[in-house]
Amino acid sequence: MKTEVAIIGSGITACSAAYYLAEQGRQVIVLEKDNGVGLQASARAAGGVRQQGRTGALHLAMAAVQLWAGLSEEMQAELEYVRTGNLVIALDEDSAANLERETAWEQEQGLADVRMMSAAECHKMVPGLTDEVVAGKHCASDGSANPMLVTPAIARAAQRSGARILTKTTVTSLLFSGAQVTGVATDQGEIEADFVINAAGPWASRFNDMVDCPTPISPGRSQLLITERFSPRLHPFLTIMGKAYLRQAVAGNIIIGVGGLANDRYEQYVDYPSLKQYAQLVCEALPWLKDATLIRAFAGITEYTPDEEPYIGAVPGAAGLFVAAGFHGQGFCVGPMAGKIIADLICGRASPVSLAPFRPDRFATASTESGGEAIIYPGERA
Repeated sequence: MKTEVAIIGSGITACSAAYYLAEQGRQVIVLEKDNGVGLQASARAAGGVRQQGRTGALHLAMAAVQLWAGLSEEMQAELEYVRTGNLVIALDEDSAANLERETAWEQEQGLADVRMMSAAECHKMVPGLTDEVVAGKHCASDGSANPMLVTPAIARAAQRSGARILTKTTVTSLLFSGAQVTGVATDQGEIEADFVINAAGPWASRFNDMVDCPTPISPGRSQLLITERFSPRLHPFLTIMGKAYLRQAVAGNIIIGVGGLANDRYEQYVDYPSLKQYAQLVCEALPWLKDATLIRAFAGITEYTPDEEPYIGAVPGAAGLFVAAGFHGQGFCVGPMAGKIIADLICGRASPVSLAPFRPDRFATASTESGGEAIIYPGERA
């Protein structure tokens, strides 16, 4: 089998790359080991479309939010994308001071609608918050979408534009001609390709290692709780620093997420004892949630990097190989834009934002000299 572009993985970034490549008339095959597209981190997320709280990826997220504004129309599908704003609340003075510094830097970088809020303003925006709130940080152009809808919609749009999606097809290796990557080997046979995009999420490192470009990525496990439906009560996407993040879905359910922890076995089990502890912390911050009925919980495999930044771009020393992976549990927002950037690079166009923070080879020297870089999981900071 032959194609112009073979894509490993079918998450939000992979399907976006497939769509934008197919729109340019390129022959594309998406290769997914699971039974359907986007069944890993892309679907098992809270759905935040957030700019604030990022460093190297701030400008990428800002460009992504512009893309999200027209994404539903472009994909001809309801994505439940809404700009509700994103509010981060601090429960102590040190955290509030960190938010102050973060706000000043983000404003300097051009994120114009991010600002600090007093405790009184936080209470007005989210009635029922604990009296322990010290301050908040709000970005009005942040929002959310439904992860269960987004990646399948992008995949359908890619297929309408001519892309092929092969599920139950596991990529086992890359194919080479000298230093040129010429395709992939799968459990269903070999596929020759002019370009290969490694968008395999927490499984991506193994393919980059095949071309001696270490990209440290470790799997994590994030967990979410879903409550019964409420009438509209929680307008912004809410982050309680050091505890959890919440949003109210269009259907009315409250989605509660907690930071990811190490997950070397790539497991998706729900740790109910730990979730009970997190739920208690959330109820301390939002006491009205104590009476809520929890209807389900689920976990997903996420991916984390030492510097909390993804790998995006051409892989040095391996002509034909591109990577877009390692989004540190924050890829839902930037995924469509990251996929578009990879598509543009393959088509000979420049990225609209600097990719310097995301260089695939940025850990090559450190890995050689020190034997690897430590990864701190979000849940370890809670």
